[in-house]
Amino acid sequence: MTPDAAPPPIDRERALIDVARVIVASALTIGSVLLTAFGFVERVVGIERIASERRFALLALMPGAAALAFLASGRALGALYDISVPPRDIGTLRRALLRFTDVSGAYGLFAVVISTLVAVAAFIAVALVLNLDLLPLAFLASACAFCVALSGMLMRYNARRRFIDLILVICIVLTMVLDQFF
Repeated sequence: MTPDAAPPPIDRERALIDVARVIVASALTIGSVLLTAFGFVERVVGIERIASERRFALLALMPGAAALAFLASGRALGALYDISVPPRDIGTLRRALLRFTDVSGAYGLFAVVISTLVAVAAFIAVALVLNLDLLPLAFLASACAFCVALSGMLMRYNARRRFIDLILVICIVLTMVLDQFF
């Protein structure tokens, strides 16, 4: 009989990379399904009816939920980068530019695509809350969401980034809640 052997040590970094990959893939899938389903139903029903009729209130939550899913995907992708690439002792702007160009531009392209998805979902959510009356405000909210999402993927995780993420999530959730009551 052999004594019970101790389990092999767990490679923490490898485990975190695997978890981040699963979160990126699943959050992108969930967000894409929500936004696609919203698009299909919007084609049938019409954006004006979704924005104004109470019976479509739950449908109006889909763009905000998609924005949160895309934001989670972006944050997981940023965490994956933080784990994979050691920190550099350089300024924030230069670090963001280097991060944007790393991996032959693939990471930068992915960051722009996810940020654009967050912006589109935020635009639709805000436009639905405002009953399509103030589209310039929806464009402004969309631009802010794009900037926050992109900067979140291009900066290392710190207290300021955590605060900005919290504000963005609160704004998206507040928009979704306001849509249910007004």
